[in-house]
Amino acid sequence: MENLTERLEVRVGISTLRRLRDTAARRGVSVGQMVRQALSRELDDEHEDRRQAAEAMFAVGAPVADWPDMEREIEAAREPCVG
Repeated sequence: MENLTERLEVRVGISTLRRLRDTAARRGVSVGQMVRQALSRELDDEHEDRRQAAEAMFAVGAPVADWPDMEREIEAAREPCVG
């Protein structure tokens, strides 16, 4: 488990706090532990969403050039068309 050295203050409404306390009591954990678990799940979900998006992009199998070539192509595409 991570060493818990940092403090975070979050303000919530009374009904949210009541539900949080009730759920924590039913689960036999502290309110702090409930909040840490919720934060961890949210951050893990976001990471997983990004991983899946990257995998979907790679699955396309589009050709990929070296970065300098790709950068030139991107910059050329941004230039306004004259004519």
